[in-house]
Amino acid sequence: MSRSRIAATAIALTALALGAAACSSSDSDADTTTTSTTEATSTTAASGAETAATVRFDRVVQQELADLGCDPGAIDGTFGPETDAAVARFQTSSGLTADSRFGPKTAAALTKAVEAGIAVCKQTSTTTTTSKTTTTAANGEAPCTATALLKGLPAEGEQIGSYVCSGGYAAGTLKDGTTKFILQSNNGTWFAPSQDPCGSASAGLPPVILEDGCSA
Repeated sequence: MSRSRIAATAIALTALALGAAACSSSDSDADTTTTSTTEATSTTAASGAETAATVRFDRVVQQELADLGCDPGAIDGTFGPETDAAVARFQTSSGLTADSRFGPKTAAALTKAVEAGIAVCKQTSTTTTTSKTTTTAANGEAPCTATALLKGLPAEGEQIGSYVCSGGYAAGTLKDGTTKFILQSNNGTWFAPSQDPCGSASAGLPPVILEDGCSA
């Protein structure tokens, strides 16, 4: 074979090798980009789910507080200062901030204590300071406690049978088991919306609020 033909063949082989390396590098970069995008999406979804967590306060919770020795008063499905104080007692005994708000952390701790079957509240404690139950939350919203919600109900003397708070709104059912209510937070207090939140003014309200506060 002539020297010129050998040189041409060597050049061609070198070009093919460089082309293969470039393709391999490109494929590797594409794989890395796809993996990173997928992980970022998963992290965002998980974070959003945690932020949207809401907890309903109902008679079952009242019974669980009683079982743990936290003294919520009569197990009658009525929520007010006594149940708020019981939540605060449980939070204190569990090392949580005693603000009487029954949020995801308190709910998780309550479930764990109930499963363990241990009376976590100190039986000798008959009174608990509840001044924090009516303070404004850190984000400016009204506190999600029975005491605060009772002040926002339109008629005096009404009693709450269950409630849930989400996105600056609270909803639930009165003790009669049929009457629904929706309240809105404004400057740290609860009040009844001026427009029907179950009608034309429902746009933008959290689904859990519409579910618990509007009649089927």
